[in-house]
Amino acid sequence: MNGNLLRLLVTRHAAFVAASAVLLAGFQFLICAAVASVDVAGALSTLVQSVPPLFQSFVSSQLFGGFSKSGLLAFGWAHPIAQALGAALAITLGTQAVAGEAEAGTIEFTLSQPLSRRAYLGAHVTFALASLTALTLAGIAGTVIGQRTYGLEPFAAGRLLRFGVDYLLFQAAWFSLAFFLSTWGREAGRVALLAFLLAIVSYLIHVIGSMWEAWRPLVPWTLHAYFKPQEILVQGAGIARPAVVLLGVVAVSLAGAWLRFRGRDLP
Repeated sequence: MNGNLLRLLVTRHAAFVAASAVLLAGFQFLICAAVASVDVAGALSTLVQSVPPLFQSFVSSQLFGGFSKSGLLAFGWAHPIAQALGAALAITLGTQAVAGEAEAGTIEFTLSQPLSRRAYLGAHVTFALASLTALTLAGIAGTVIGQRTYGLEPFAAGRLLRFGVDYLLFQAAWFSLAFFLSTWGREAGRVALLAFLLAIVSYLIHVIGSMWEAWRPLVPWTLHAYFKPQEILVQGAGIARPAVVLLGVVAVSLAGAWLRFRGRDLP
């Protein structure tokens, strides 16, 4: 039954996972094309000089690699589109796991089969982590292929590996939080809206905190503070602390989801 549930999840979500992976890979490939084809660095440098100092501070905090080609490629991973593609997949899978099935009226039928609640949650977690891994690998492939196609200096393999782990854990944290919220909800739309609001608030606090000192103490409380593409890809920073924090969020969220789901009345 566990295998049947996994096959059912593949049937339901394969198209969405594949589309997300293709879009992320294509976006990263196009970033390489843009950086290699036009003087993006010069254009941005000129633009930044004409904007208020507050915006200049924000840009400098985001582009740790400066306006170098490597810095701009790394910024492509910090771009809202790259983050949104991952968050959309993670939150959708987490939301549909319980609230979506309850809303559709299918969760009772599924659990009436010889399938434990532990196995049910385990199948959804396994599928989500596999999907997010595929998304991460596709995006990195887009960067690598783009760098080779346009003759750009490649990122070191070790840096790409560390960044891939960071991106995967970052999106896994959003999945786990959505999964936890899903175990409390009966309507997928409301759960997804709440999860996306949390993601938006986290991003806004991170952005504002990079510009205003008064907001800076709040930044470590956001998930975005532990997603560091520029530091990893350009500066070669380690990921020990981000990995510990993000894994902690995943573990606590999934534990909370299990404690709620095992005693929840269905639907």
